[in-house]
Amino acid sequence: MHPGIDRDYRYLLSRLIPRHLLSSERLAEVERVLDRGGRAELVSEAYSAMQELTAKGAFLSDGITRTNGTVSISYRSTEQSSTITLVMTAAEWGVIVGSHQGVEGILPSVFAGIISSLSLNDSPKTITVRIEEMLSLAGRIVEGARGKLLFVNTIPAIREWSPDTVAFLPLSEALKRRFYHSCLTSGMKHSFIRLSGERSGGGAFAIAEATKSVFMIPLLARDIKWAILEVHLTGDSPPDAGAISNLHILGQGIVRLLDNNTQLEKMVSVDRLTQVHNRNHYELQVPLEIERANRNRMNLAFLMIDIDDFKKVNDAFGHEVGDRVLRLVAQTVRRSLRKIDLLFRYGGEEFTVLLPGTGADSARRTAERIRGIVGRAEHTLEDGRKVKVTISIGGCIYPLQAQNENQLFRMADKALYAAKEEGKNRVVFSGD
Repeated sequence: MHPGIDRDYRYLLSRLIPRHLLSSERLAEVERVLDRGGRAELVSEAYSAMQELTAKGAFLSDGITRTNGTVSISYRSTEQSSTITLVMTAAEWGVIVGSHQGVEGILPSVFAGIISSLSLNDSPKTITVRIEEMLSLAGRIVEGARGKLLFVNTIPAIREWSPDTVAFLPLSEALKRRFYHSCLTSGMKHSFIRLSGERSGGGAFAIAEATKSVFMIPLLARDIKWAILEVHLTGDSPPDAGAISNLHILGQGIVRLLDNNTQLEKMVSVDRLTQVHNRNHYELQVPLEIERANRNRMNLAFLMIDIDDFKKVNDAFGHEVGDRVLRLVAQTVRRSLRKIDLLFRYGGEEFTVLLPGTGADSARRTAERIRGIVGRAEHTLEDGRKVKVTISIGGCIYPLQAQNENQLFRMADKALYAAKEEGKNRVVFSGD
């Protein structure tokens, strides 16, 4: 295309582009412009048509160049060895950017991918699968790009993830690495690193041989930088303005996905009274933890906790006080556990605890510590009376004392029954 020669754009719209791939709305607009449009409309429509063909995968964007007041936008056919370049004045480009802002901002394929991952219609998908789906959209925005997600502040309840696409690095550690320092401290919306020959870069992910540069976007939640969308690029130049806009939209889609997942988890997996995990989450999580223990060849300790004589509390003080005692016990136990441990309200006054990677001796020490802390805790009523309770705990270790989920529960329950029979306020493990 040569600036000032209208017939080049008419020839492009009537003969060069694959018109059969255009949407009916776009084709109707092309026909209208060819019939009675001036140069400005021809240029704008040519851009719109090429953007639609790029979104459908018929062409790949080769970027935008600016030279002496002239803007050139190149597109390469994915099926033929041909290139189409739109050439226009800077003023014409400014008009196009303004008229397409907010309309051509996000590629339809990327938008559809984000909507699909945010949808709850396919609820069996895990959050891990959804994140990987979202990250794969980077390749639709920039050819050959690989999206990765680095958590630097907090991480949702993702029990397993691919180290090639998702990683966690404490914020304090990430700030020490020059690779991430600018992204986390500059206040800029994104940063770009052109990789040098040494290739390691100090990043959290392995750098593929084909990767020449990295584009990063800090992801914010309530003004806190808690993750980085890290996009590995095969070119050594920054993405063009359109691609950058799409990558930012992808980043916001990931933030919304994680936020939605957090809210959904609270709705379906947390006991409203005690604010610990409920039985529904227990039934989902135990098989996953057993699988994880098998894969990593480590132990999994299982504790069953029951509040001693809880019926007497309800009878003597009423159910409102009973509820307060349940909350007190739940929060006391939770504060006594590690971050990786899982606490569930199994039902009534019974709780279960999963201690990943914990053997018999360590599990017994943890159980005794919990029993002692709960026994010393007290709830003060409005009239000054104090309510104290004790707990009994039964424990079992997988796979040393049980070979499957049913056995694990049954053996721990049997040990809890023995603790009750022996006088309550004690810890008994399977095999004692």
